[in-house]
Parts: sequence; structure tokens; C-alpha cells
Amino acid sequence: MKKLIILLTFVFAFQYSNAQIDIAEARTMSEGTTVTVRGIATNGGELGIIRYVQDATGGIAVYPGTGSNGNLPSDVVRGTEFEVTGELKVYNGLLEIDPVSSYTVISNNNPLPTPLSGSPGIINEDNEAKLLTVNNITFDDGGSIFSVGSYGFSDGSESSTIYVRSGHPLLGTTIPLATVNLTGISSEFNGNYQLLARDEDDLQIADNFYITESPRQIEIEKNSFTLTWKTNAPGNSNVRFGLTNSLGQEINNAGMTTDHSVTITGLIPGEFYYAQVYSNDGNIDASSTIGLYSTESNSSGSVRVYFNHGVNGNFSNGTNWPTDTNAAALEAAIIDRINKAQTSIDVAMYNVNRSTIIAALSDAYDRGVIVRYIADDETANLALMNPTPNFPVLKGNAGSPLMHNKFYVIDAESETDAWVIMGSTNMTDQNIADDFNNMVVIQDNAIAKAYTIEFEEMWGSDSPSPGVFSVKFGESKTDNTPHLFVSNGTLIESYFSPSDNTAANLSQAVRSADTDLQFALLTFTHNELGNAVVDEHDSGTEVRGIIDNITDQGTEFDYLVNQGVNVTDDNTSTQTHHKYCIIDATDTASDPQVITGSHNWSGSADSRNDENTLIFHSAAISNIFLQEFEARWCEINGGANCITSINELEITGLEINMYPNPTSEVLKVDLSIESKADLVLSIWSNEGRLLESRLLPNSIGKIQEVIPVNYYTEGNYILSLHHGDQVTSRKFTVIK
Repeated sequence: MKKLIILLTFVFAFQYSNAQIDIAEARTMSEGTTVTVRGIATNGGELGIIRYVQDATGGIAVYPGTGSNGNLPSDVVRGTEFEVTGELKVYNGLLEIDPVSSYTVISNNNPLPTPLSGSPGIINEDNEAKLLTVNNITFDDGGSIFSVGSYGFSDGSESSTIYVRSGHPLLGTTIPLATVNLTGISSEFNGNYQLLARDEDDLQIADNFYITESPRQIEIEKNSFTLTWKTNAPGNSNVRFGLTNSLGQEINNAGMTTDHSVTITGLIPGEFYYAQVYSNDGNIDASSTIGLYSTESNSSGSVRVYFNHGVNGNFSNGTNWPTDTNAAALEAAIIDRINKAQTSIDVAMYNVNRSTIIAALSDAYDRGVIVRYIADDETANLALMNPTPNFPVLKGNAGSPLMHNKFYVIDAESETDAWVIMGSTNMTDQNIADDFNNMVVIQDNAIAKAYTIEFEEMWGSDSPSPGVFSVKFGESKTDNTPHLFVSNGTLIESYFSPSDNTAANLSQAVRSADTDLQFALLTFTHNELGNAVVDEHDSGTEVRGIIDNITDQGTEFDYLVNQGVNVTDDNTSTQTHHKYCIIDATDTASDPQVITGSHNWSGSADSRNDENTLIFHSAAISNIFLQEFEARWCEINGGANCITSINELEITGLEINMYPNPTSEVLKVDLSIESKADLVLSIWSNEGRLLESRLLPNSIGKIQEVIPVNYYTEGNYILSLHHGDQVTSRKFTVIK
């Protein structure tokens, strides 16, 4: 009998401890306590697998994490009443039931709790996990595009943020410029309270007259450009503009329309203008935020594309060829531009161990060029040590985010001599000689000035020395550069991370494909870009992709393969370090584009790291990158006869005769040189490794060099010749 009483007491205590209680009572209990609550789900799958449940007393998050008895069923959506049992846990400040030991769906299609209404200040601990509506707010980034991340808003006196997660329905939609009544679920992350909107219906426009499509810059010319926008009802069309954000000039068009267009004329080539559009319906002004826009410059717009490995010239359309396709030429091009700099060189480089680059920068500094250098603070940067260079160096981005840029800006203020060098290539032996990389060199002082603005935001000043108390890296930076440029008739988009919503713009470019899409990436972990690629595949676009790091946490590789996308890992011994995507290269009637830069397709690159990206709307550049992709695609997929060719550019006043080719013993090089300069002959492996080099100082006239090659293994090799500041290359074959 005694044993029976003890057993009954235990059963009663167990049942009591798991009896359903009010959510408010559960929120007072200690972490680790098992509770049972019942309420109405205020969200469904739009926020992932988490569900927020609310009863008359409060709300709480339910997360079926590790140790849970399965996930909450997918039919637990808004309006589902369910009962759940599990342990209380605090995760990054948010109280939740996790793990979940059991749940029961009671009923569906129930009315949701009436949201608590007020100012942004109600998003706090007392109202955590409740459904709220904050009234008459405006977004800080109105007019831009929702991407993954946090977005601030204010009612004029109080402020807060919303958070948009991966896969959210708001992704890719325009952030309203109008006043909004914003509904969502109050949540917390590491002490920061935020609202979780669920879809576009949670953003209810409070204005009667407002801008529905943000200003878009078109018809960019040297002395003018046009801004277009739309409103929900007819209004007039006006633009305020000027060389500072104080504006000062204005254009007014009295006609009433919902489709607005204003052309600003009388502008200066290659200049940046602040502009704000606004319309009035007779009673209300609807205004955009102030944006920064560029005119076309007077620069040449010359674009030179370099790869450090051979390309497949069979895919050339007959007129397009990369400037050069070997490691020696890539490095020589950088040093050549450094040597020609007249006034300034800015470098933002993730990592450098090439002393040749630093020596050239030091020489430029010694002859009076202002040299400023930013490096990442956690990479080796061996070439910046022993000795320390004579020019100033700033290291950032402190902590786990990366200063991952790879760019040079040279003589930014000069119309004819301003150059930007950018791409995927770090200045290291491995990146230049071994890993597959690209580099783009463009002569345009408008683009150079935009890169200078980005550089000086990190540098902390516009002076030769860094402003150590004003430096900004990563999330501290702002969207403060123009994004659209026309250079020699080519439209070029420019984005810097993490301030410019780069991934959203990449997704928009990917989704614009009509016929074909190719990409070669070191890392691909960004979910929304993965979804964009899959959507293109499903729509009939021919998609091919190369991903190197397929074992990264969160990699998109398996997802793409499972969705039938033709994607492969780089199974060669050489790393694919590229970050490029080619859009409609085979369809010149469409809008052929190339995306390239330092930006891996990852969440960190988009939201934390310092990165730079250019999108070229160019059939010629798209075709050049397609030749590179086809060479890598063939090699990775085991092609027996992959063709990788180098560009045999001619040097003025230099004639070359190289024989025998193929050869087994010696390679004879006959040269005829018209002008005196140092001549450097180098031999490289087909993979881009420097094997030997010889200097012929002050070379002129007829010269023959005999190079023994009998100790080389059978295969293809590259002979490069540097004559002064010019370079050319030839391919030869060793046979046994």
C-alpha cells in the first residue's frame, strides 16, 4: 500500500508539473523548466521553423531545436491553435521553448490576437513574442531593396529595427518611401529588440499619396542624366539637385502623371550630383531620399581583362580576347600602372606577400606620389614586414569580419590617367601564380572617384595619413557612392559591401538572365543567390557553375545539385578563387553581363566584410569571361583536349622568332629591338609558376638567347618578355 501511495504521488506530481499554464506564468519560470502552454500561432513558415504562440496573457517563441520530438508540423500557420510542451531556454536573449517534447494541434483558422498598437518604444522585453503594430514610421533606407539583415525605422522620436531573414517574403521588394503602419512580432537578439514582419501585408502604407517606385537613373550622358519614378496617384514631377546634399537647384514640371521623368542638363562630365525627386498631388508632397548620381566622364573607358591561366579561345566571337592570360602579365600590369602613377595610389588589399608590388609602391612614394595602403588586420601581409614600407599602412576590419577588398585606385582625379584595378586576385604568390583568378583594369575617373570615396571611408580621412579616430569598416560604413556609371558607352554597376545591399543587386542581375548563366566561385553559401540560380534553372535558362569550397558550412552546392542545376565542384589541384558570374554571354540580343570583384557569394561577404563588386553590361567582356569559364569547365570535367591559349600581343618595335617549337633540348629566341630598355625573359609553367628568369639590361638591336629546356618535363610552357613597361607572351611545347 505504501508503495502504491508513493507511485500515485509521483504520477500526480508529474502530471501537475506538465499541466497547461498561461504563457505569462511560464515566462516567470527559470531556464530549464518544462512547461506546457497553449495559444494561437502568429506566424507560419515565413520566419523559418520557429513559431511564436500567444494567448491572452503573453507570447513566447517555440523552437524545435536539438533534442525535440520532431519539428512543428508545416500546417502550424497563422491562426493555428496548438498546445506545446518543452523546456524553457534563453537563446541570444530570446526566451523560447526548446527543445519541444510534444505538441498537439487543437484547431485552425482562428482569429489572430489583436496587435498591441503604439510607438516603436513598445518593442521591448515586456512585449517580447507578442504581435505589435507601430504607427506612422518611416524606414531609414526607404527606396532601397530588402535583403537579409536589419533595417532601421523611426516615428520621428523613437526608433527600432526590423529583421529580414533568409527566405523571407520581403526579400527583393522595395523598402517603402512612404509612412507605414508596421505590424510584426516583437523579438530579441543579443539585447537588441526588433520587430519581425511576416510579409508585405505587414507594411500598410499610411499616406494617401506616395512614391511607389524609387528614382531610377537612365540616359546617363556627359552633361545630363534622367531620373524616373512612379507615384500611386497623379502628381507633378520635380527634382532638387546640387553638388552637395544641401542641393540648391530645382527643376519643376507641372504636368500631372503617375510615371515621372525629369532630365537634368548642363552638368559636368564625370561629376557626382546629389538629387532628390518629389511629386505633389495638389495637397501632399511625396519625396525620395537624397541619392548620389554620376554623369559619364571624359575618360577613355578602356577596359583590360587579365587571367592568370589560359582561356579557351575557341569561344571567342572573333573580336574579343583577354588582355593577357598568364601570371607574369597580370603582375606586370599592376606594376606598370604603379610606375606610371603621377599623383596618388590607394590600395585596399586583403593580403600581400609579393615584395615586387610593395617595392613598386615604395618607389612611387619616393618620387612624390601619395601612397595610402589598407590591409586586413588578420592576414599575414608578409610583404609589409621586414622591412616595413615607407608609405602609411592602415589595418582593419577588427575582429572576424574581413577587409576583403582587392583594389587599386590610381590618379583618381585625372580624366586621362585615372585607373581602377580590381578583381578576385590577392597579391600573393598563390593567388597570382597558382589559383584561378581574374583582374579587371578600367580607365575611368568617375569610377575611380567612387572607389576613392569608399577607400577614404575606411581610411578615415582624405589626407595622406589615416584619420585613426574616424575609420569605418564593415557595418559602420554607409551607402555613399553612386551605383551606375556609363564608361565609353558601357553601363557599369558598382557596389561596396556591406553597406550597398550587394547580394540583392546580384540576385537581380542573376534573375535577369534570358538564355544562359555561368559562374565560377570559391564559396557559395548565400541562400537567396542559391534560390535565384534555381529559379533561373527552373525557368529554362541554361545554368552551369563551378564551386570550389563545397564543404563550407551552409554551402549551396548540395541544394543546387538536388534541384538539377548543372553545377560541379573544382576537382583539380588548383583552387578556383574566382567570384564571377556571366549572364547571357551567348545572347547579344539580351543584356550580356559580367559580375566580378572580391565578393564571395556568402552571407559574411554581403553583411559584414568590406568588399567591392562591378557589374559590366557588355557583350565583349561577357565573351572574354566565357572563354575563361569554358577552359575551367573542360578541365574540371575531364576533357582530354581542353584548349587554353595565351594572347600573343605585339610590342611596338620588338620582333620575336622562337624555335624550334616543339623542342626537346633548347629553345632559341631571336629578338630585334628598336628602342633601348631592360629586357626580362621568363619561363612559366602552364599553371603559372615562375620557373626561371633572366635580365638583359639596356637591350637594343638583334639579340639571340638560347635557353636549355632538356631538364623540363614534357608539356606546355609560357615564355614572357618584359621590355620596359610592355609585356608579351608566347607558348611553347617541350617533347621527349
